[in-house]
Amino acid sequence: MDWREEYKRRLVSPEEAVQVVKSGHTVYIPLVGQPREFMAALAARRDELRGVNIVTTAPESDPGWWQPGWEESFQMVVFGFAGPLARASLDLRRSDFACGCITTEMKAATERGANFDVMMTRVTPPNDHGFVCFGADAWGKKNATRRAGKVIAAVDENMIRTFGDNWIHMSEIDYFTEHKPELMSPEEIERIIASQEPEARREKLKWIVSNVPPEFLPDVLPLLSQLPDDMLDYAPKVMGFSPPDEASRGIAQYVETLVKDGDTIQVGVATPSGWMPQLGVFDRKHDLGYHSEMAARGIGRLVDGGVITGKHKTIHRDVAVAGAWSGCDPEEMQIINDNPAFEIQDSEYVINIRTISQHENMVAINNAISIDLTGQINSETVFGGRIINGPGGQPESHIGAVHSKGGRGITLLRSTALNGAVSTVVAQHDAGAIVTIPRYFTDYVVTEYGIASLLGKTQRQRAEELISVAHPDFRPELREEARKLFYP
Repeated sequence: MDWREEYKRRLVSPEEAVQVVKSGHTVYIPLVGQPREFMAALAARRDELRGVNIVTTAPESDPGWWQPGWEESFQMVVFGFAGPLARASLDLRRSDFACGCITTEMKAATERGANFDVMMTRVTPPNDHGFVCFGADAWGKKNATRRAGKVIAAVDENMIRTFGDNWIHMSEIDYFTEHKPELMSPEEIERIIASQEPEARREKLKWIVSNVPPEFLPDVLPLLSQLPDDMLDYAPKVMGFSPPDEASRGIAQYVETLVKDGDTIQVGVATPSGWMPQLGVFDRKHDLGYHSEMAARGIGRLVDGGVITGKHKTIHRDVAVAGAWSGCDPEEMQIINDNPAFEIQDSEYVINIRTISQHENMVAINNAISIDLTGQINSETVFGGRIINGPGGQPESHIGAVHSKGGRGITLLRSTALNGAVSTVVAQHDAGAIVTIPRYFTDYVVTEYGIASLLGKTQRQRAEELISVAHPDFRPELREEARKLFYP
């Protein structure tokens, strides 16, 4: 049978597609471009379903199941990265959290049978040969498609097409729904913004809307309008387009000294690392390579402008490789579309210590929430065990870079938090805090006050290095604590 005929046979409505989900099933919804039409149709079956496990990452919208009272029908599991919507549910312990990093979770899936009953995703229309593309990001979608019992896909003609291992034949997907995303009208956008109080909040939302691609607004704007003020302030930082603060500008000056011509870099999308491309850290470098979980804003322009060439990469030479390009801005997405200088490789491959360490001169640049005087890095929790996000690909990226010949693991953090009230360099972490990077692998730590070099140092030397980059107001207290911890 011609693939076109088979494709037409598999075209169904969202309501028909989600009938593949049964009580007790595990449903996987990957990160970025989550298929709202399937989610809404599945949520509408709340009264007839029991014990469905929804596994997802950084949910972009809520069809209802994140709210209290839905637990009998849908049990929520957050994988890898929480985001603001899931965080509230985790705070109240109404949802569960997958504790592994990406590599270990994928090992559990591929080798130990922890697979999904149903996967729902979004794809491009088929090309002339019947292949569909997962667009600007992989996030394990291709491999998850092959492991899932059933796969349903929303066909989105607005998605870009990327080179690399990001295509699959339509015959490997059970049902399709053709989807033309409905863009929000100016009147609808204005209505949501006008409903907000006070005026400063409305202005903030207007500014965020101006930086978000129109196709994302139906997911993003209703969610942002429900966030409390502190999370609304934080949202642009997560999205990678808020103005850099002075601490991040100071950090950027030091990071620039740690990156050399010909290095292959990985840059985390959150802040302050996500601001490094925009602050010119890499502009004066030559022939950088790129291999990263997710691209930060500005990376697309660095490839297009010839700063990132991949000329000296050990593997995947001459191309920039990512598990996702969706962190880039709308203009960069058009640069990336159908451009062989950019490749998508599956996240299970990109975010893998063995893959990363094959690169010589691999430099991983990521963030921390806090670090203790032994060098244990916490990038996941505050106030002890409250989950802010999750490890993402940071453990593998950092450890892989440290194992790379000539490689460096660079951790960025502002010296204080809560408007200067607390130090992010602490004597000891609070009880329940998560250690994202064990002290054995901590390498360079950068604050706006300088660079601490920890690799190969003793406990006392590490403490001295970290105190030297802590905020001056907290150094006397930290020195006193270091005396108690590490000296007679």
